[in-house]
Amino acid sequence: MKRLSIRWLIGYDENNKPIYRRQTISVDDFFNLADAQAFVNILDKYSNYTCESAQLITTENVGDTL
Repeated sequence: MKRLSIRWLIGYDENNKPIYRRQTISVDDFFNLADAQAFVNILDKYSNYTCESAQLITTENVGDTL
């Protein structure tokens, strides 16, 4: 199971400090770093916000008896 977590810079507050929002998108298990970079580049290009960072997160189950 994989997720792509993107941190968006959406603006600045009254003290000129950045305001961020995080978006998490479930992706296919075959999704790799190159796919993630291309996907983030496309989203960044067409979004009103700026992508500040992105992480591809892989989760593995360790067992059902825990």
